[in-house]
Amino acid sequence: MKKGELQMIISRNVFRGYDIRGIYPTEINAEAAEKIGKGFATLMKRQGQTKIIVGHDIRLSGEDLFQALAEGITSIGVDVINIGLCATPTSYFAREYLGVKPSIMITASHNPKEYNGFKICGLGKDTIYGEEIQDLRKFIEEGKFDIAEIPGKVEFVDLTKAYIDYTVNKVKLGDRKLKIAVDCGSGSASLYAKEAYERMGAEVLMVADTPNGNFPIHHPDPTQEKNMLEFEKFVVENHCDMGIAFDGDADRVIVIDETGDLYFGDEYMIIVWRDLMPKYPGSVAILDVKCTQALYEEIEKLGGKPEFCKVGSSLIKAELRKRNLIFAGEYAGHIYFNDDHYGYDDALYAGARMMQILSNTNKKLSELMEGVTKYEGSPEVIYQVTDDTKLKIVEEVKNRFLKEGYKVIDIDGARILFEDGWGLIRASNTGPNLTIKSEAHTKEGWEKILNTIKSYIEECKGDH
Repeated sequence: MKKGELQMIISRNVFRGYDIRGIYPTEINAEAAEKIGKGFATLMKRQGQTKIIVGHDIRLSGEDLFQALAEGITSIGVDVINIGLCATPTSYFAREYLGVKPSIMITASHNPKEYNGFKICGLGKDTIYGEEIQDLRKFIEEGKFDIAEIPGKVEFVDLTKAYIDYTVNKVKLGDRKLKIAVDCGSGSASLYAKEAYERMGAEVLMVADTPNGNFPIHHPDPTQEKNMLEFEKFVVENHCDMGIAFDGDADRVIVIDETGDLYFGDEYMIIVWRDLMPKYPGSVAILDVKCTQALYEEIEKLGGKPEFCKVGSSLIKAELRKRNLIFAGEYAGHIYFNDDHYGYDDALYAGARMMQILSNTNKKLSELMEGVTKYEGSPEVIYQVTDDTKLKIVEEVKNRFLKEGYKVIDIDGARILFEDGWGLIRASNTGPNLTIKSEAHTKEGWEKILNTIKSYIEECKGDH
């Protein structure tokens, strides 16, 4: 194949709901990256753009994909602003700081080490998703790219200091001196967290803080508690006020209290809404359908207006923008501050805001959850089906519960309300799977709900 020819057909499966993602090098490789660069740069150039920001996380294939992507972009006559090794929120920050809207972040977030991909921002406020990603795919498949007589240039811009400075200057801690533990998961947060949080005045103990695309300490997904067991012990044994853990590209965060209890995004939001709602009374608070009922109830107690929404960071950010909401978040740990921040998911900033709340009280982190209704939740259970049947099964299960007189919230799959709690069934946006989850006041309660949903799925699967 001659240089510049792009005969590889990119698998349609890598164009997901919220990004482009697949296994390297069988699904995502240099040829695919170059082609994506050509396609996106052509579309941006036709809209008057002359520069595209490109960064990559710590994955081993990141530099290879960057070189190919940059070659594709510059071949169209568009310049590349190379922000190098960074976190995904750093690429979002770069758009604001540099005043350049188009960007591509090379990352596969919390996926296993063999994955990589691209999170793409066009001229809007956030990443493209859904139909926009499919439109990009169709354009790339057509291959009608612009040709430039003079290629674009690649300019390196190191934003590490500017990004840390921004966070430190934005979030001021109270008088209380905090001792915190930070688990970077061997990912991109290790480039920033220690310096940023120490400059804020905290004592910082670091874990898994050497960037390593092999993720030697643990898998880079802090929302899987099996990955956090050692860190939970570390927080307790070192008498820390709290622990903060990031995913691989530092756009998701979870916190751990002084007793070693892990708080997912929904529990994180309870503490934040208790801080924010008195300042913004009556605020609308959106929460995805995986979130605990305790969050919904707490928002109501605070005088806010809770509303369920679909799962997915791009969908929640779009809703936050459209309605100019002050704050939102997800069960999975994507957190969006829009009161004194840009509204994108930035785990370093979100960790700092929790530190700010804690440093302005004499309470322990666990005490900030006092008075919250206690629920016990199941882990997420994945059912493998097929892309052709997953939506049909969800619809059939939903209708069975409706016929039996249950109240169902069907904004994203079906969240079925039981006397003792709730159960959720929804189709995955990224694969041939169903996700089910349940919550109740006791383990026995959520197990009963989960088993009921499982039995209905099995019956419906047999019909297909």
